[in-house]
Amino acid sequence: LQLIITAAVDTSPATDLAGVMLLEGPGKITSPATTDHVVNELDEVQARYDEGPCVESIYDEEVVLVQDMSEHLDRWPTFARRALDLDVHSSLSFQLYSHHKRAGSLNLFSHRAHAFGDEDRVLGALFANQAGLALLGAQRAAQLDRAVASRDVIGTAKGILMERFGLDDNEAFQRLVSSSQDTNIKLVDVARWLVSEQGAVDKQREG
Repeated sequence: LQLIITAAVDTSPATDLAGVMLLEGPGKITSPATTDHVVNELDEVQARYDEGPCVESIYDEEVVLVQDMSEHLDRWPTFARRALDLDVHSSLSFQLYSHHKRAGSLNLFSHRAHAFGDEDRVLGALFANQAGLALLGAQRAAQLDRAVASRDVIGTAKGILMERFGLDDNEAFQRLVSSSQDTNIKLVDVARWLVSEQGAVDKQREG
């Protein structure tokens, strides 16, 4: 994401600053990549007061173009005032999607009013597409990491049951499944508890 927004600043004629905002959960917005501390400040104001073009892009509009920030003091009173204080006069925001869901926004800012033209909109859309692909790749990698970690802890839990009760691999797995169903706790959480409990027992023995 950092490489993408840096390239956006270098490529888009009107863009002086850029950043990405992500919707991490209900009402939780983060800024994982920015090109300048000014963008950090603008993102913080938008997340805190739930107003501004970048937030609006996440929730409502695919593209939000602000040609003159001074004309939006009624629309976004806190954000627009802060943007003008920081010499940011126009912006262009693109909604980011991942798995067909709203994921965030890619945001371009300019120190000039009426800075963004058709060329900037085309370039911005291309960079937003790249950012969406980057997010999708990161999410898939995280899912894979979680899957591998879950597999490992379940394997360890099966080993404990096999050693403790003389079970084979399938019997140990079925016992974990039964415990999960009986307690209405996820299989991986049952496995984590068992591994933790065995660790405590081993530590007690060592002591």
